[in-house]
Parts: sequence; structure tokens; C-alpha cells
Amino acid sequence: MMEMIQEISIIGAGGKMGSWFLRHFSKKSELKVLAYDRKALRKPPPNVTLCSNMQLCVREADLVLVCVPIVSAPSVIRNCALSMKSGGILAEVSSVKAKTFVELKKYSRKILPLCIHPMFGPGASRIRDTRVLLVPVKNEKTESDVLSSLLRGSEIIVLPTPQVHDRYMAIILGLTYFVNITFAKLLSNEDIPYLQKIAGTFFRTQLLLMQGILSDDPNLIVSIMSQNMYTKKYVSEYLAQTDTLTRIIKEKRDNEFLSDMIRAKSIFGRNVDLQMSYKKIYSGFTRQ
Repeated sequence: MMEMIQEISIIGAGGKMGSWFLRHFSKKSELKVLAYDRKALRKPPPNVTLCSNMQLCVREADLVLVCVPIVSAPSVIRNCALSMKSGGILAEVSSVKAKTFVELKKYSRKILPLCIHPMFGPGASRIRDTRVLLVPVKNEKTESDVLSSLLRGSEIIVLPTPQVHDRYMAIILGLTYFVNITFAKLLSNEDIPYLQKIAGTFFRTQLLLMQGILSDDPNLIVSIMSQNMYTKKYVSEYLAQTDTLTRIIKEKRDNEFLSDMIRAKSIFGRNVDLQMSYKKIYSGFTRQ
């Protein structure tokens, strides 16, 4: 399938993921790579053709890859689909699928849709050993085969519907961002360098995760929190759990607190090796 793709257009090539894919595909000498972004691109690879408008960029492309903000993605998909040649592949990488899936489905008679979500950030050094989610739009086997050929070396995981995708992303992304941003706000008035100096392994691990999240694009985080309809549900459930736990602690109901911890440990212990998780955390740090 990859040999049939000779011209690739990347829309939103100036963003973090757009830039990543631009670098990735520009390394393949057999490909002609075109790029468009509303903002001027900083130092694109020398063999990339910059386009002055989106329609010009996509009209002859075998593959169009849409890497734009979540809010803009549905309209950009629509405009690309209307301007592309019949039979071209139209892929989008949004972190929320409810609306992008609908647009891809709408034009799936004209184009081959790929509703994908790379589960790695722009810091990834290579495609091998990464993970990419696929939500089938028209034909699961065809779309999976195309994606496997396009991103050879990446693990492809199929999620059955956009609703399933968005519900899981509300936990994996939305809830994780919420917890860590709340944690960051709580610590913002503390002496963080001193906390780092005296901290043990668990706190340093948590701090590293929080700092990594804070380095992400703030607009992306806001969009994931606001555009995913399931995020509010999980945040509300999380806050309800924290309220309950707060009352237990305030009222010194130690036995109840202990029972909750034992129950959680039992549930997770049936699915993961907790001791191995403990060892992995410690193996990531060396004593200084």
C-alpha cells in the first residue's frame, strides 16, 4: 500500500505533531511531501514543498494528513475532502473523535478515511515501538492495513467506535491532566526546588509527570478538557471520590480508609504486578 502513496500533504504542518510527521515523511526519498499551515513554518526540511493555500496543497495528494487543533479539525477535514481527488486517503490525528469521525464518514465514498490517534508526543524519536489508535470508519481491514503500511513499526490498536475512544481518552488524557494541573496549582506557592531536594522516589516520579504535562501545549490541554463530552463525567466522579476520602480523613475513620486502600490494592493486584510497578519506579531513578 505504501508504494501507492507518492505524494503526501500535511495540513497543520507547523504544529507539534504536524512538524513531527513532516520530519518523519520527509526522510523518505521516494515521497513528495507538501506542507501547509496558517502560520509561517520555521525551517521546514529542504525537500518539503510549502503551499500558499490548503486547496492547492491537497488536490493531487495520495494522502492528506490533518494535524490541526481539535476545534478546527471538523471544518478542515470537510474542506480537504471537497478539494481532494477521488480515492485519496484522508487521515486525521485529533485527540477527540466525536465530530471528526462524522466528517470522515460523510465523505467516505469519495476518500479513504483514517481516523487515528497517535499515542505519543512530538518528543518521540522514531515511529518504531510507538502506539497508534484506529477508529474504523468504513472498512476496518482496509484502514488497518493502510495504517500499518504507512506507520510501519508502530503498534496499531483498533477501538470500535468514536464514543469508546473518547470515553477512554477522558480517563487517559482528561483525568490525568486534571489531577496533575490541580497538583501543580497546589504546589505553585511552595518551594519546589527544596521539595525536589528532599523528596523521595514517589514524589519525584509524580513531580516529573506533572512537569511533563505542563510542558505540553496549553491549548491542546484546554481542548481535550472542554471538547471531550466524557471528561466532565470522570472529573465529577473523581471529585466525588476526593470529597468522600476527605471526610474519612477529617473524621479519622482510619479503618474505613484502610479498607478502601486494601480494596483498591486487591482490584489492581488482579490486573497488574504491583511489585513490578514498584521496581520500575525505582529503576527509573539513581541515588544522587
